[in-house]
Amino acid sequence: MDKVLGPLPARGRAREDLSPARRTTLDALLELGGRRTVAELAQALGQHPNTVREHLDALVRAGLTERTLRHSAGRGRPAALYRATLAATPAGPEYAVLAEVLISALARAVPDRDARAAQALEAGRDWGRAIRKRELIDRPRLALTSLGGAPVDGAAPAEAARLTAPEDPAALRDSVTRLGELLDRAGFDCRTTAEPGGGYTQRLRRCPVLDLAREHPDIVCTSHLGMARELLAHDGVAPERVTLEAFAEPGACLLRIAPPAVDDE
Repeated sequence: MDKVLGPLPARGRAREDLSPARRTTLDALLELGGRRTVAELAQALGQHPNTVREHLDALVRAGLTERTLRHSAGRGRPAALYRATLAATPAGPEYAVLAEVLISALARAVPDRDARAAQALEAGRDWGRAIRKRELIDRPRLALTSLGGAPVDGAAPAEAARLTAPEDPAALRDSVTRLGELLDRAGFDCRTTAEPGGGYTQRLRRCPVLDLAREHPDIVCTSHLGMARELLAHDGVAPERVTLEAFAEPGACLLRIAPPAVDDE
């Protein structure tokens, strides 16, 4: 099976109550995506089809997967198809449905793709501001010493802002780290890599709304970019330094934070 570009689906909290074997089966179904036969799951897991079918039927009873039949014009019993339900998403089925409704409504209301993307970017910025307002991301350190990192108590706000400006490599590292931790908690399975020259790449290896992102990347992915830009801009990172390459490679989207230009220093 060819590898598909982009991240994997995020793992829902409901999976934590499952046995290890059924959790593995659900994860495999999420990662393959779409509707899958028992044979496809068995091949992916390296297990006997009867064992996989037993786990899938238990997941159906738990409301984490749904079972349908493949329509066939030929003879014989149609194959059963299994797909993970919205209950398997991290935010739960209610929020997943709400996201789908809102995104679909925006797509209908704003036919022009560029206009939709602009609105999604601004919505992402609002999202980032709401995260800061509710203190869902760690506050920046008040100040940094010249030796790279210990907080300095009692610094005046203006001085603190100057000392924590991301042109300081340690402050930029801390800003990117805070963003990565937030994305990780949100279900993106974020892994951050420092790049030569002072920039960073954050690999988003899972996506909480992967199906919606594939259908409406101009809305979903752009809103994620707006959120990241807003959170980093609060620490002094210019928005144009933050870019998102959606579905960039097998297993990940790439959020890139460029180093400051030489003439900015």
